[in-house]
Amino acid sequence: MSDVQESQNTSASSSSVPAHVSSTNVLPFLDISPDALVIVNQAGAIVMVNGQTEAVFGYPREELQGQQLELLLPQRFHKVHTTHRDHYYPLLLDGVLHVVGAIRDVTEQRVAERERLQQLQYIRLQTELINLARDAILVRDPASRVISWNQGAEELYGWTAQEAQGRITHSLLKTHFPVSRSAVDAHLEQEGYWEGELTHTHKDGSSVILESRQVLFRDEEEHPAAILEIDRDITRRRQLEQTERVVHAETAERLSFLQQVLDALPSGVYLVYGPDARLMLANRAAISVWGAEWQADQPMLEFLTTNGIVLFDEQGHPLAPDQYATLRAVQRGETVLQKQELIHRPGGSSLPVLVNAVPLPSQRRSSAPLQETEQQGSTLEAIALIVHQDVTALKEAEYLKDEFLGIVAHELRTPLAALKGFADMLLVQTARKRGQALSAWQQEALQEIELATSRLVDLTEELLDLTRLQAGRLLLQRTPTNMIPLVQRVATMLQQTTTWHQLEVRTTHSSLVANIDPGRIEQVLTNLIGNAIKYSPQGGTVTITVLEETSAQAIGISVQDSGIGIPKHQHALIFGRFMRADNALAWGISGTGLGLYICRELVEQLGGHLWFESEEGAGSTFFLTLPIIDHPENNEQDHPSIRLPPSMPENHSTGSNPGRQGTPPAL
Repeated sequence: MSDVQESQNTSASSSSVPAHVSSTNVLPFLDISPDALVIVNQAGAIVMVNGQTEAVFGYPREELQGQQLELLLPQRFHKVHTTHRDHYYPLLLDGVLHVVGAIRDVTEQRVAERERLQQLQYIRLQTELINLARDAILVRDPASRVISWNQGAEELYGWTAQEAQGRITHSLLKTHFPVSRSAVDAHLEQEGYWEGELTHTHKDGSSVILESRQVLFRDEEEHPAAILEIDRDITRRRQLEQTERVVHAETAERLSFLQQVLDALPSGVYLVYGPDARLMLANRAAISVWGAEWQADQPMLEFLTTNGIVLFDEQGHPLAPDQYATLRAVQRGETVLQKQELIHRPGGSSLPVLVNAVPLPSQRRSSAPLQETEQQGSTLEAIALIVHQDVTALKEAEYLKDEFLGIVAHELRTPLAALKGFADMLLVQTARKRGQALSAWQQEALQEIELATSRLVDLTEELLDLTRLQAGRLLLQRTPTNMIPLVQRVATMLQQTTTWHQLEVRTTHSSLVANIDPGRIEQVLTNLIGNAIKYSPQGGTVTITVLEETSAQAIGISVQDSGIGIPKHQHALIFGRFMRADNALAWGISGTGLGLYICRELVEQLGGHLWFESEEGAGSTFFLTLPIIDHPENNEQDHPSIRLPPSMPENHSTGSNPGRQGTPPAL
């Protein structure tokens, strides 16, 4: 019986004159009352109740008669009832004194009060949420006068709620509609809502671009009652979009200019990305180089296979894909400079090219082609710049030059051998005291003749190697060879040529076997280590490291010095024929510029790679890899670093012979 409250009529005390009434007459009057009426005798027992009492408490009249009034009261009212019972309204019923109690059901009233409280709480909460919203939320009447204006509107437009109250919104905010205001109002009237962009004016005069959503509310008679407007500031977004459009237009213009520049170049220029070398960008000359059009985003191998294009080295041997300069750049990050390749094109023609492949910093690459403007996600991709230079005319000139050099070198061998033989014989016979003794100046002259002829012999051998390489007539005698003692033997030999340098061989292996031509690899190592000595005129340590590159199934050899280094702008040229670095000439270091070219050709014909890292003034490191083979001698036994003793001063002499100091065979 919650929310049922007893109400006593206490307008008269027990001393008041009680009303006289009979039980027969009183019952109809009791049933008329909207309240629950209970007549109680002096003992507190219920004598009579009306119909409303039955409805409120649920007891039938017969069951209530004779029960104590406390039956109908909550426990907390029992004591109060007993204390005040004598003061209830007196009634003489059939001559006996009784009292009348009136009880009113206020349940619905309490429920309505709670609902009103909840509604007030909801309204307060909604008001707080509206004020916390970053969007401008305002309510206006059908005449567009402001009824409600939240804090978001104050921040967005600069007008306080008091200043905006009652003002017409489009006049206050100087609204610019995308269409006419009447069209917006008509849409609201017909559809009940409107969405679109508006431009309002801030209190300080600045423009505010908005996404506006407006909803029309109607009353019970379907007449317009109010319009709820929610405005979101998109000014910054539109400014960024405008900036992006400008940047995109500038980028497209620069890209178009870059394409024009590339198209003007006679060489084929490409940008490729990803491990499969997909085409990103190419110039017009690319079609003439390949004899076919390479489509954007097409992998290189797919392009070659589809068009029947085959790549050969300059000796005419087919190249494996892992030997392509382009794939080496994107897959292994190698810089491949001045590499000669021969392209067999779809029509049956061949084109000799000089390839430069330079890996660029990896970029986030969109899934769409470069020319498209929409980007749908991106991944980090390796990128490389590839340049194919048509060297057909150069090859023809070089052929004639190589023929001439081959003839000259061949014709020089016999007289040089005779001259060197006679000079050596005179020196030996004089040393053995046979024949007439030579004066000091004569011995010195013979030594200079012997040294000059040695240099000429070395030069002719290099020229002959060059012509054999160019003609594809250089024969290699491959045999399984342990690289560790080969490297140590070359280092020991060259250590005897200098007292200014310390040669150190570092390895943890006692055996690493490769299928190579040992004579030619000894020639390569002699050139590389000899260069490290020659181009470190101030002395220092030359470190030769031999290791197994397990992931590449290769033997890796590096030769590191701390000499004069190679100027950065000449890195791309240093493997060319007859190429010398500018700083080498400035130091007065002699050489032909053929050695590194021959070294790279020999290494690549043996299935290896040769490259370098260098900084002018800080030294150079040349890297050489050769394919390793499975062999019983290969093992992982520890092998300490070997520091070779410097040559003794008495063995010191000038010259370019590997057995002499200071200048090993010219490169």
